[in-house]
Amino acid sequence: MVKTSTFSPSPLSPKRWPAESFRWYWSLGFAFLIIAAQLIPGALFGAALLVFGVARESDLRIFSWPLLAATFASYVVALAILFAALPLLAHRSLRELGLRMPRLDDLGWGIGGALAMVAVAALVGSLQERVFHLKADEVQVQMLRAARGSLVGGFVFLACVAAPFFEELTFRGFVFNALLRYLPVWLAVILAGAVFGLAHWLPGNLGAIVPLAAVGMVLAAIYYRTASLVAVMLAHAFFNLLTVAAVLALHQL
Repeated sequence: MVKTSTFSPSPLSPKRWPAESFRWYWSLGFAFLIIAAQLIPGALFGAALLVFGVARESDLRIFSWPLLAATFASYVVALAILFAALPLLAHRSLRELGLRMPRLDDLGWGIGGALAMVAVAALVGSLQERVFHLKADEVQVQMLRAARGSLVGGFVFLACVAAPFFEELTFRGFVFNALLRYLPVWLAVILAGAVFGLAHWLPGNLGAIVPLAAVGMVLAAIYYRTASLVAVMLAHAFFNLLTVAAVLALHQL
């Protein structure tokens, strides 16, 4: 049974959606497809670089241009699937899902959302470290600290442009909307945030999961309120930009 939202002002309220939107079995299959698209193309691209002698195996274990290229290859394939299949799954166009030309209020939500994300991440990270003695230090931040020269520019583009665009289409456009079809808003926000945090897990990245989950909840709440993927993409991009700027500034001290 599909449950309806209690927050009627939101255009994302399930009662305003086609009944066929985000059928659970199609959504589950789509989730596996996106996961495969994130893993397989990058692995094949990396293998091709090794076979043709463009990169060494060690290059794919550290932050390098070959690793960046493999990551972008995964993004391209996954985005192609999202653009082609997400409207079919949602029974709504990408524009109806919130992917449209930016508006002035999107910029406001983006800036305000980024500041809220910084505050929430700092608070949750501080509580986590105090209670569990687990630092919220991302592997990606460590990669940025080790980057030199043009790799810094590649990292900034990945973190502030490519990742926000792809991840908001995936985690808000797909995951959150799929959960919202069957769950109350508050639970959909929590679970979508948890999925967002877990999706960023890497070896050595355990401490970042909970703060990123909290950040994901902020993004889901913004998307539910605005029904704008552009707003959450901007908030995500500004948040990452602030993080990158802080890391680079501290690195120079």
